[in-house]
Amino acid sequence: MREGSFPGSGEIYLVVRTRSILACLMHWVLFLSVVTLTITGFYIADPSYYFGRGEAYQAFAMANMRLYHFIAATFMIACLLGRMYLAFTESCNHDIKQFLPTPKNVWNALKLGKFFLTLRGESAHYRFINPLGGIGVFMMAFLMLVQVITGFLLFIPGADPEVWWWASGSAMEGLFGGQQNIRLIHHLSMYGLIFVVIIHVYMQIWKNSVFTESDISSIIAGYKIFPISQIGHFADYYGLHLADRPPSREELEKKSTAMIEAKE
Repeated sequence: MREGSFPGSGEIYLVVRTRSILACLMHWVLFLSVVTLTITGFYIADPSYYFGRGEAYQAFAMANMRLYHFIAATFMIACLLGRMYLAFTESCNHDIKQFLPTPKNVWNALKLGKFFLTLRGESAHYRFINPLGGIGVFMMAFLMLVQVITGFLLFIPGADPEVWWWASGSAMEGLFGGQQNIRLIHHLSMYGLIFVVIIHVYMQIWKNSVFTESDISSIIAGYKIFPISQIGHFADYYGLHLADRPPSREELEKKSTAMIEAKE
């Protein structure tokens, strides 16, 4: 944690680390992979336009789209697994607790949802991610997992039956009731993911402009900025706890001096 003030404002701000740069990088790679999957997925589902030279069999338009789709899916799976690993490490403050739909997180998410919809009720400052955002991330991860499983099953009919995973995929296909049901689930989960992502982006912009917590910059640089006059403590128990009252300028300067002397 660092503190400072803008020239002429007289206000003290806390600059607080929220996540590692690696987690920020994974977030944007995941975002780009989802965008690529959506665009190529729409074409694969309904190839209503044509690109390339020559006849359709010479342009390999569908083959190229499928290739881009698979590459983006590979990046999405890698980022999901990598971020899941980071959620158990110190670099991301062991934030797995923030994403799980525990009774406490669900209840706090409902209270925050009420506040964002009505501007009434309880609203708390969180160093990392608030419960509503955590539940949203959990939903996105779940929908991505459904996409991966159903996408794998849609690929089975065109795969080599001699590979080791073909039989397991064919068995799972029967559990879903056939390719048509799998395709329907794949499409519905995609629309659900698009909806959750739109809400997620809207909420981050809204919080950034109304609460001035710099949520958007935190996913780029890994830091948030909090006006000290608005914050007595952070509501996330796994985060940084300050006193029940905002620390005075003298207390902050004393703490900063001690930190500088300790580094020297």
